[in-house]
Amino acid sequence: MTKHPTPTMLNEHQPLQKTKSTQAIIFLVGVLALVGIGLFHTLPPTPSSFSAPTSAFSSVRAMLHVRQIGSQPHPTGSRENAEVRQYLVAQLKGLGLAPEIQSALVVYPQKKHAGRIHNVLVRIPGTKPGKALLLVAHYDSVHTGSGAADDGASVAAILETLRAIKTQPALQNDLLTIFTDSEETGLLGAEAFVRQHPWAKNIGLALNFEYRGNRGAFMMFETSQGNGKLIEGLATAAPFLLANSMMYEVYKRLPNDTDMSVFIQAGIPGMNFAAIEGHTHYHTQLDRPELLDQGSLQHEGDIMLALVKYFGNLPLNDLKSTDRVYFDVPGLGLLNYPVGWVMPLNGIVLLLFATAITLGLRTKTVRVGRVVSGAIVFLFILFGLAMASHFLWLSICQLHPEYESFVQGDTYNSHWYLLAFVFLNIGLFRILQAYLYKWLRLIEFILGVMACWLLLLVVSSLWLPGASFLFFWPLVAMILVVGILFINPFSLREKVGMRGLESIFPHPSPLPGGEGTFQGSPIVIFLGSIPGILLFTPLIRGLFIGLTPQMIGVVIVPLVLLLGLLTPLLEMIGQRKYLIGLSLLLGAVALAIGSFTSGFDANHPRQNTLFYVLSSSGQRAFWLSTDKQLDEWTSAFFASPQAKQHLPELFGDNFPAMWAAPVPMLALQSPTIETLEDSALSDKNSDKRKIRIRVKSPRHAPKLKVTVEGADVLHSTVAGQLFSESLQPHWSLDSVGLIDEDLIIEFMVKAGIPFKVKAIDFSYGLPATTLNPRTSFIISKPSEFSDTTAVVNFIYYR
Repeated sequence: MTKHPTPTMLNEHQPLQKTKSTQAIIFLVGVLALVGIGLFHTLPPTPSSFSAPTSAFSSVRAMLHVRQIGSQPHPTGSRENAEVRQYLVAQLKGLGLAPEIQSALVVYPQKKHAGRIHNVLVRIPGTKPGKALLLVAHYDSVHTGSGAADDGASVAAILETLRAIKTQPALQNDLLTIFTDSEETGLLGAEAFVRQHPWAKNIGLALNFEYRGNRGAFMMFETSQGNGKLIEGLATAAPFLLANSMMYEVYKRLPNDTDMSVFIQAGIPGMNFAAIEGHTHYHTQLDRPELLDQGSLQHEGDIMLALVKYFGNLPLNDLKSTDRVYFDVPGLGLLNYPVGWVMPLNGIVLLLFATAITLGLRTKTVRVGRVVSGAIVFLFILFGLAMASHFLWLSICQLHPEYESFVQGDTYNSHWYLLAFVFLNIGLFRILQAYLYKWLRLIEFILGVMACWLLLLVVSSLWLPGASFLFFWPLVAMILVVGILFINPFSLREKVGMRGLESIFPHPSPLPGGEGTFQGSPIVIFLGSIPGILLFTPLIRGLFIGLTPQMIGVVIVPLVLLLGLLTPLLEMIGQRKYLIGLSLLLGAVALAIGSFTSGFDANHPRQNTLFYVLSSSGQRAFWLSTDKQLDEWTSAFFASPQAKQHLPELFGDNFPAMWAAPVPMLALQSPTIETLEDSALSDKNSDKRKIRIRVKSPRHAPKLKVTVEGADVLHSTVAGQLFSESLQPHWSLDSVGLIDEDLIIEFMVKAGIPFKVKAIDFSYGLPATTLNPRTSFIISKPSEFSDTTAVVNFIYYR
């Protein structure tokens, strides 16, 4: 047995202690550098200048369009919407193109929407026959925001891309562009194009561009199925963007929709791109041109132009192929491989893990039962820290109830809370580890963590194969590290003098095979940690941005998973007490800064909701608010608020309680409901009643909602198009843009059941009042009802 000097001896080994501290600092700096690389990877590039080559994309040139498009709200059916449309037509003509406007009445049963839309389309002919490449962005906005980012920036990026393409040799494929209308109100523009326009039949690939904020690097977050050739093309043409197949796997299971959803449902191959940072600005008055990150616009344009040049010269007749696993890596671009490799790669990991366990058993440094215990304990730590983070956020919201006024779930200062939760969880994790080592060998805990990772790898490979890369590459790297250290740990301990290695491999005798000569164990551990740090750093930040602090518990799960896998690195660095103290201190400081910056000002305004509703049938009118609590501005409209009220005669039985204050009725015309047919039908099963009505807004409101209450609708058509053919207990229709048009609805119900038809029309903006307008510290909340004037009418059928 080789005898080692104790750490307290002052002899020739004394300088070794200094080396330990130096090593700790060096590797800690290395870890921070890797984290920095991962974070830098998520940032957009620097904007180009106005003097950029004419063949290149310039965000400065594109901003000229953004300032025109995003100067004011322009929802479907509004005068401002028509002005933006006219601007687009003029700009396309200025490029020497021949745009056309597709005006259509479209019914979209899946979304329970209908409306009159006006898409703007243009074609740049290619040099060869074949399917066309399509660029898509919507030019309408919500009524609560100017839409500079969502989606004015994407419209501007397409205009600038078309300008750049016109300076270059012609593409082989036709390049089509559609600026869709009514994306914000039911995806009606895309639906009208796919169902009614002849160009839709010859599209080989659709590229859709969106914003869910106003800054951040652009990401490709959704593809059509059979994406192999799409991913290979993306990796070749525009490799340095954010994209991974986990987003693809998750997004296709979510209820979220963009225009791309319509194209994918129509069987058209496509990719969906977006920037998602700045969620607090999304759909609000903060979505203004001067607040748009031009770096995001530059990134979007660079990607768009590169993809147009690549796929514009690639045959698009048959792009469907086997799905691929793909993920972006800082400095390496978009790595990808066939999804069919997932299970064979899993087999390799299982073999490596089994080998590591076997080595541990042979050297009697591992007890299988304790490995299982380590895995179970790690799962408890994982979920325990996630739940603790969740409840801590709930406590923060109790301390700062103003955070609940954000409908998006984000806050202006959320980055401080991300730092706080990361540092606090690092500190708490290391504290819990210290207690575990009193009864559990470190190597047993490490292998237990790896067993949990292995389980996640297998589960993801079966149900979410596109997410398997997250668990495979970090895990296989660290298993190899442990395997290397298992081979000759004692020669390493002698030559490197690492206390962490001594605790990892406590067996008192060398492993079979004799003394080794490998001297690079710290480097090996550090190298084995790189895949996990580089993959999970952007993931954690991206999850926090996407899910917001409301879902902080979910965000903490990958952080704790990473900390568990990096246990060899953490032990190699050592300095546990100092790192725990520093982590907890930094976490507490970040929490304090978050608390101190929780207020509102002109740059970070509070959000609230107020709308006016007049019930012509009930001869009543109200100020209403769906806010959880009234603020200093809305409270002026509710003189003596006692409690929220349910007003089912306005919005139905299922609508939540609201703050309500009776006000004088204004002279507003109510929507008309005219019965065109009321007849009885009989068949062998039951008697039915057929109703045909004409609904219209005499005050030309851009939005009109119709509901049938009190009876199940068995079958219905809208504007002569099938709307529903199965039983609908809560039949409803939202229509937009029918300014001067009648809406003809036909439906059947069971005979003998009384019911009513309700119509509500919405105009944008509040009626003029003697009360003061909002201050610069307050803006309208991005909701369907906020800052609207609604008039309700209904008719009973006995």
